[in-house]
Amino acid sequence: MAKELIALLSLALTTPAMAQLTEQVDLKKPERPLPGSSEAMIVLRPHAPGMAGDNRILFYRYDPVTGKVAVDAQGQPIGTKITYSYTVFGGKKGGKALRVAIVPAGDYVLAGRTFNLTYTDVFCFGAPPFKLKPGAITYIGDFEMLALEKMADGGRRNAMRYSSDLESTRQQFAAAYPDLVAQLAAWQPSNGATFQCLGDEFVAYAVPDTRP
Repeated sequence: MAKELIALLSLALTTPAMAQLTEQVDLKKPERPLPGSSEAMIVLRPHAPGMAGDNRILFYRYDPVTGKVAVDAQGQPIGTKITYSYTVFGGKKGGKALRVAIVPAGDYVLAGRTFNLTYTDVFCFGAPPFKLKPGAITYIGDFEMLALEKMADGGRRNAMRYSSDLESTRQQFAAAYPDLVAQLAAWQPSNGATFQCLGDEFVAYAVPDTRP
């Protein structure tokens, strides 16, 4: 029995771990990485009117030709996650928290939101796709995180309300990346991208069309 347990433990240690989405830049650290020649930067600001748990806003690599998000060998989506937390252990009511992530240039989709680390709403029935060119510093928007918010039908659900304020974000971004602030520009999303439903609840998510 002991040999079997040792064998199982050895197997667990040698099995490749499930791939994780890349992490956002830690703006609390003095060293702040810059995008490489084939990379781009996502900029956004989550906030909440009250305690909204631990959240992840998910961006997946997206192929507009096949209509699928990229996954690794374990079937896990490839992209990045933006972390935002407002719980009894910390957070600021209404404060817009600057978040940035450095990612490979290419096509992406605003794919979903994970609530309290475990429950994932995936926008696979229709989501905003967008393109990041090499060197782009792209403001995605402000996202108000709501936990069990009362909806028009009377039910209570988790939600993520979108808004945009480029100029206010530009001022906040300048404090973190003064040499890049001139490059900061708003994204140009469309709506309606569908892809594999990889999560717990499947919905659509649309933002106002700001394209000229």
